[in-house]
Parts: sequence; structure tokens; C-alpha cells
Amino acid sequence: MADTWQYKPLSVREFALGQGPFRVRGLAYTTTLAYIEKKVPGGRPAVWAALAGDPFAPFFEQIFLLGSDYDISPYVRLAEIVSRIEGIPIGRFIEERARWAARATTQRLWRHLLHARAPEPMAERLHLAFNRYFQPCASKTTLVPPARLEGELTKLPKPMDGLFVRATAGFVAGALEIVGARSVKVDFDAPRPDGLLSGVPLERVRFVATWK
Repeated sequence: MADTWQYKPLSVREFALGQGPFRVRGLAYTTTLAYIEKKVPGGRPAVWAALAGDPFAPFFEQIFLLGSDYDISPYVRLAEIVSRIEGIPIGRFIEERARWAARATTQRLWRHLLHARAPEPMAERLHLAFNRYFQPCASKTTLVPPARLEGELTKLPKPMDGLFVRATAGFVAGALEIVGARSVKVDFDAPRPDGLLSGVPLERVRFVATWK
């Protein structure tokens, strides 16, 4: 998937730190911080050093609760820093983390929400995970014929649409693979305007997932 998406957190000059209108579950922060501790060269000290003087740095001094909602802009900034340290594109980092999260959430944290034994039943439930994870962005499934999922993401903030697209690609692939899907492919249409929220331009994006 050619990466033409954006990964620009909303400025703290536009929205006070932690007060942005786009939210993500604390689970995103806790799992990424654990990943940093175990997998990133230099661990947290290396990441905090890279964030020194950054306007988003004070945000990470708090304790994150799994089920609470937090401003998503600092997360985009954190993903940018970590991907730079690891020497990989930010889109790839987000997608890989989402694929790992799919395994963890479908088998443990959200196993009742995403319980399925075959790809099609799992595909029908995947929008529930997106809608629980991100707000006020939304996902819906429009069609699930055999080995095919058609869906749409709406109310995506244009400056960081790549976060939601890449997270969807990774989560969908990871969740479907757990229940036996092979050769999962997720393709996205070009984004279309979807209004404004607090002055931020929004987009909607259709996607298709196929598998064997």
C-alpha cells in the first residue's frame, strides 16, 4: 500500500495539551509504552530523550488507564518518535502495532466482543472494535460476502488520517488471520471530505478486505 496518508498531530497551539477532540482508548498508550520498554533500542530513556523539549512531552507524565479516553495527537507524535528510533516508516510502525493488538484484544481483553471461529463472523464484528477504540471517528461494515469485507471509516481528521487507515489495515489483517484467514489484503479508496469538527477537516474512506 503506497503511503500517501498524513501523520500530523494537531498543534497544542490549536488545542490545549490533552484536550483535542479526537480520542483513543488508554489501551493504545499502555501497550505502546510497554512495547517501548521491551523492544525499542534504549527503551523509555531513548524515547524521552527524543521528546525533550517537545510540547507533547508533559502529556506522558500521567498514568494511563486502559478504558479511559485520551487525546490522540500525543499518540501520533509518540509513534513518530518511536518509528524514527527504529528506522522504519511511521505507517509501518502503526500497522504492525495494530496487528499485534488484534491478537491481544481478540484473545484476551475483548474476547467476548470479538469472539468468532471463522473469518466472516469476525469480519462482521470488526467495526465494533474500531468504534470502541476511536472517538468520534466511526467504522461501519457495509457488506460481507464470502471472503470479502467492505467497510467505511468516517469522521477521520485529515491531518492524521494515516493513523486510522494503517491501524485498520493492521487490526483487520491480524484479527482475520487468528480465525484462519490467509493472504489478507486491505485496500483503501481515496479519501473524501466529511465536514469539519472544531475547525479540523474530516474525511471518510472506504476500504475492502479480501482473504483466502
